[in-house]
Amino acid sequence: MEQGVSSGPLPASNDLEAPVTEKPRSIDPRDTWMLFVRQSNKGVNGKKRNTGKSKKYKLGLPGPQGPPGPSIPPEDLLKEFQLLLKGAVKYREKMSLKPCEDCGGQEAEAEEEERVAEEDDVLALVTGSLAQSHRPHRVEAAFHCRLRKNMSIERRSFQELQQYYLPGKDGSFHRGLGLNLTSGQYTAPITGFYTFAATLYIVHGGDHQKKGQPRSRDRLRVLICIQSLCQRNVSLEAVTGLDNSSELFTVSVSGILYLEAGQYASVFIDNATGSSLIIRSGSNFSAVFLGV
Repeated sequence: MEQGVSSGPLPASNDLEAPVTEKPRSIDPRDTWMLFVRQSNKGVNGKKRNTGKSKKYKLGLPGPQGPPGPSIPPEDLLKEFQLLLKGAVKYREKMSLKPCEDCGGQEAEAEEEERVAEEDDVLALVTGSLAQSHRPHRVEAAFHCRLRKNMSIERRSFQELQQYYLPGKDGSFHRGLGLNLTSGQYTAPITGFYTFAATLYIVHGGDHQKKGQPRSRDRLRVLICIQSLCQRNVSLEAVTGLDNSSELFTVSVSGILYLEAGQYASVFIDNATGSSLIIRSGSNFSAVFLGV
């Protein structure tokens, strides 16, 4: 039995519909990224394949892992950072400089000034607070005074020098409180370290010729004492013998003492000789507060 074939009319070629051209779709960046993420979980990076094993990423060249890099101490890193800063400052200054015509021999001087400016800028950038801490500090207390008139020191006597004045000349100084010119005592306004100095110009008294040659035990001491207690407290001391051939000689003493606020220091002379002495006017006494 033969199957029947549809006897319906076939469509004419003119009746075929023209193919519809689809418009290209725009690519969504988000969809592209999500597709990349899903694909990255396959193959060697798949989670199931690496279960129970450490992850091994296909990065770098094949072969065993190389040794770890060297450990760089922080000091070297800081030096390298300072060099980078210095180079950046130098480049910035070169870019800001304008060409100079007819500079002549000033090029060397300009380069030196540029080098100094570079160092100052780098120092300010890296150690700004440290540089500020190196600025000179203010001296809170200091004085320089002189003996007003000649002062006679009897033989075998121990005496405190008094009656000073402020010279008022270039180079003299007086800052802060505590100096008593009449008593010759300087009272420390601040607890701390003080540097003291005294220079005495000494001549022999009128009885020097009558005494003849000085004995070996004859000596002269100049001291700077705390609270007038030269034996009990620490003191600064200079010792000298007498020279029979010299009528005028100088004795100096200097050093550092630690004073509590309210304690005073003064100059003493111990004339352990057989003749009187005269301390000449103009002999000086000075001190400067160093710090706590």
